[in-house]
Amino acid sequence: MNTYLDFLVILLYFISVFYLGFRFSKKSASEEDFYLGKKQIHWVWLLFSLTATETSSLTFLSIPSLSFKGDFSFLQISLGYIIGRTIVAYFLLPSYYAGERISIYEYLGERFGTSAQKSMSLIFSISRILGDGIRLYVTSLPIAFLIGRLHLFELTESQTGIIALFLLSFATIVYAVYGGFRAIVFTDSLQLVIYLIGGFFSLGLLLYFLSQSAESSIILQLTSAWQSNKFTIFHSDFPGTNPAYYFIFAILGGAFISIGSHGTDLMLVQRIIASKDLKTGQKILITSGFFVTFQFLLFLSIGTLLYLYYNGTEIASDKVFSYFIIDKIPSPFLGLLLSAILASAMSTLSSTINSLSLTWSRDWGMDKYMTPKVSSLIFGVILFLSALVPFGLSERFEKSILEIGLTIFSYTLGPTIALFFFARNKTKHSFPNWIISPLLFGSIGLLVILAQFITFPFTLLIPAGICIFCLGFWICDFILGQKS
Repeated sequence: MNTYLDFLVILLYFISVFYLGFRFSKKSASEEDFYLGKKQIHWVWLLFSLTATETSSLTFLSIPSLSFKGDFSFLQISLGYIIGRTIVAYFLLPSYYAGERISIYEYLGERFGTSAQKSMSLIFSISRILGDGIRLYVTSLPIAFLIGRLHLFELTESQTGIIALFLLSFATIVYAVYGGFRAIVFTDSLQLVIYLIGGFFSLGLLLYFLSQSAESSIILQLTSAWQSNKFTIFHSDFPGTNPAYYFIFAILGGAFISIGSHGTDLMLVQRIIASKDLKTGQKILITSGFFVTFQFLLFLSIGTLLYLYYNGTEIASDKVFSYFIIDKIPSPFLGLLLSAILASAMSTLSSTINSLSLTWSRDWGMDKYMTPKVSSLIFGVILFLSALVPFGLSERFEKSILEIGLTIFSYTLGPTIALFFFARNKTKHSFPNWIISPLLFGSIGLLVILAQFITFPFTLLIPAGICIFCLGFWICDFILGQKS
């Protein structure tokens, strides 16, 4: 393995990212340009950016583990994604295009007052800083491994990881701050191409390895996987080994996840409302569901081929793809695969920086005190610092914070979906608007507490959150309505 050659490939990737960042740095003057590209970017690039943004490095590395240890049942959730995005396209999206809004939380402010607007912004900010900071930490680990192999310095594993984290953060912050939304969209598109190439290369290499097997042909191996139900998509047995993948729960869960992420999460909705009109936004949103399903199919196929390749070998499912990349991918293609991991992380991170800057500029009025670039720089540093936290924790606390960061969205999406649909339907209520904020935070907190005593399939967490918020809304309305 030629580590220097791999490092050169990664360096070329960073140079390409820097080029795009500086290429667009002089075109982002106004807020609308810095955050939405003046709504002049072609819809295909926005589609690529949306797809890249929602595909994190954890998705890239973990989806194969699902089919490695199981089957293709995760595709049920992606079918729900298509349904959920269609619902958002026709029920929520028209409201976002009405008026001159840049942040979708301004819509809540118009309906329920600034308290609801700022509360939603705060929930978004906390979940993104914690969740994406942890994703950044996880992504830095393969680069730390590569730096360690160079043996340039006598550094501990943690020190090497911090250096890798700094390099990754620095590159992302530079093009996110200087180039604004335009640079992010086009670098996202580049990153999408890179990690898809990485995925197809891995798939092709696995097929080649399996075809060289002396024990049986690749057709017989795939037939064996079919007979072992490794290609099963729909699960109609209830409760089965995992109730979350019962087909009704999985499809509904996927729909609710997509309604929450693509209907109420500013970072993803930002890519949609940056299109020139409602019809184009609807086209981007619905098409992205099919694009993501295709991605899942690619990486689930990789997982099944990994199962055949490592058949009989004891290896942790959540590490199998990482192990294959490091152990079996030759130079300089290892550098390409590591660049693909970086691409999937950097696209999410840069979008988070831009969206956090947007929500604090518009929803909290910070645009009176600082420019969009200064705000983006501050949030880039905050995300870097949040990614440093796991380095200072013991193994037990590190696992705990990882779990919190990666599941926090599931707890917040249900109540926020309910809030947005109440706003969309213009539901009349008898209580003052300030009650929305404690109701929102209380619903999230109650769901977290209930989840400690009731084992919810992850596909039902969001519907449970919706029910809790709706129940609280109606109780408040009934009690205060009686008093008035």
